[in-house]
Amino acid sequence: MENIVTLNEFESAALLRQWDIPVTEGILSNNFTEAAAAARLLGFPVALKICSGAVPHKTDRGGVTLNIRNASALRKAVAGMKKIFSDVPHALLVQKMAGAGTELILGGRRDAVFGPVVLVGIGGIFTEIFRDTAIGLAPVDKKAALAMLNRLKGAALLSGYRSQPSLDIEAIAEALCSLSRLLDARPDILEIDINPLVAYPNGVVAVDALVRLENNHLRPSGKRPDPASAARFFNPSSIAVIGASRSPGKGGNIILRNLLKAGFKGAIYPINPTCREILGLPAYASVRDVPGPVDLAMIVIPKSAVPEAIDDCTDRGVTHIILSTGGYSDMGEAGAKEQKAVIDQARLAGIRIMGPNSIGTLNPRAGMATSIVGLDPIMSGGVSIIAQSGVFSSGWARWIADTKPFGVAKVACIGNKGDINESDLLEYLIDDAETTAIGMYLEGVVEGKRFIRAAHAACRQKPVVVIKAGRSEAGAAAVASHTGSLAGSDAVFDEVCRKTGVVRVQNSDAFFDTLSAFEKLPLPRGNRIGVLSITGMGCVAATDAAEEYGIVMPSLQPETLRQLGEVMPSWAPVRNPIDTWSAIEQHGSKKATSHIARCLMEQKDVDALLITFVLMPESMFDIHEAFAEIFSRHPEKPVFASYYGGTAREIAHIHEGFAKLRVPCYPTPERAIFAFARMVQYARFRRIIRE
Repeated sequence: MENIVTLNEFESAALLRQWDIPVTEGILSNNFTEAAAAARLLGFPVALKICSGAVPHKTDRGGVTLNIRNASALRKAVAGMKKIFSDVPHALLVQKMAGAGTELILGGRRDAVFGPVVLVGIGGIFTEIFRDTAIGLAPVDKKAALAMLNRLKGAALLSGYRSQPSLDIEAIAEALCSLSRLLDARPDILEIDINPLVAYPNGVVAVDALVRLENNHLRPSGKRPDPASAARFFNPSSIAVIGASRSPGKGGNIILRNLLKAGFKGAIYPINPTCREILGLPAYASVRDVPGPVDLAMIVIPKSAVPEAIDDCTDRGVTHIILSTGGYSDMGEAGAKEQKAVIDQARLAGIRIMGPNSIGTLNPRAGMATSIVGLDPIMSGGVSIIAQSGVFSSGWARWIADTKPFGVAKVACIGNKGDINESDLLEYLIDDAETTAIGMYLEGVVEGKRFIRAAHAACRQKPVVVIKAGRSEAGAAAVASHTGSLAGSDAVFDEVCRKTGVVRVQNSDAFFDTLSAFEKLPLPRGNRIGVLSITGMGCVAATDAAEEYGIVMPSLQPETLRQLGEVMPSWAPVRNPIDTWSAIEQHGSKKATSHIARCLMEQKDVDALLITFVLMPESMFDIHEAFAEIFSRHPEKPVFASYYGGTAREIAHIHEGFAKLRVPCYPTPERAIFAFARMVQYARFRRIIRE
């Protein structure tokens, strides 16, 4: 790459020294005479290294000789290097040998999406074996640097292991902070590799460094669109469907039917030059012919006709377009060029576009439903979803309408993100009063720094749950073929989530389970849960899941045990989690379960409750009657329900019964514990930012 410049080690060391990172003393020389003078000044033993930007990996090519103890050995080393590198412009770097210590690796690079990141890890012989590293977004402060060191699996090596003295952790953290400030201040730096950074009980020293620069770096534009500009995609007063159709199987027909069925409150204008009426609505040959104002246009036509449709929208004063048409950046480089032309055309006209390859938005309260898949009305609620896939406004939307895991505020399927992207919508949803929890399915991020700001601002007010595809190399390749979006580094994205407070999950079950909990329940005060289950399997499963996710099951207090004695037989062992079968045999499912739930809820150090059922005719009772009063006494404590087995009717009974009490239900206790753990994670973030 012509614009990439690699600094030699002497230049790299000088740069690090300017930013207060300790480096090994070194002197440049051109021949043996100069090298010998340098060695005498520094004092034997010394190291001799080839110094050339053209030789970034010196050791692999024989460009490093260590522990040179006298002039004779130095002469031999100089002659050897002169011979090996006779065809490369170079100098010779003589360095004072660093004393024995613990080797770390320190580095940083400019992530293509999120900007500068720093890395610290256990170095030396362990680097390739254990790959023990932690990542942080630059700049990092002292507290964040220490937290990164604590995340290392080998953190015990730093604080002293067995007879080894503890290392100067403060100095390591300072070096990490300095490196992060350097990366943040110098946008021309692509990569810095310090390997090793040798740590001692007192101080650290960088022994080797590599710095790569980009000459023609571009600074991002500071101009950002107004978040309010996204509102019209969800709340238009009128919508034109360009490509409306009389054919029931066509997208242009399905969209109209969805809008009518959802009860869209504004005007609907079908656009089709061959029809005068579609589904009882007057049709128009062009959007130019519509008699009233048009807030939003949905384009469902072949790609070749899109530019003309945008021109028509421009003439009609349309400011927002959902472009359903595909075949742009999702189809490779040629399609990406066509997409750029379409987006540039819209921007010149002041039009915002969602898409291409987008099936638009849902807003149950406004009767907004632009999906090209037939939908039933969806229950309104607090969850908003930003998705880089149409499945969330099609298959998943049908599932949400049927099973009602939560109520929906907004859904946006953003497709190729030619214009409107995840940060636009995240910024909009921050101040959307109807949205209490945000879910995001991402295959990549367009504006990394902006996303970080938006995510952090959103998480200060409401939970943001993200499932990100492209974690593996094969997955990243599939992402590129699907949307043309850059997947980005998964490890860096993990750090973005950690820093901003975003709750990251890895699959769709976890995504919906977590959103359901956030929408229905208060944030927990702590990570302690009381569990009751009709089956011992439920107790064991909950215990294992709690240990895996860092959840505590507090011991039962004497007063709790006394109250439990009213339903539990004297011979039955009683501990948290509570196996309720013996009590149910004597007192029936409703009385035993509600009484035990009450006892656990009343124990002060229980922050949440999980009730696990085995679904069968004998366990069917009036859920509201059994639990409403108990739960109302403790509105600050989230309650979860889970179950095993059951018929469709029995599953529906438990879901519908607990839904009235705003209690989420899960098919297994493990899934309930996972959702609770994610709530605990977010609650901790909220407490930290308030401190």
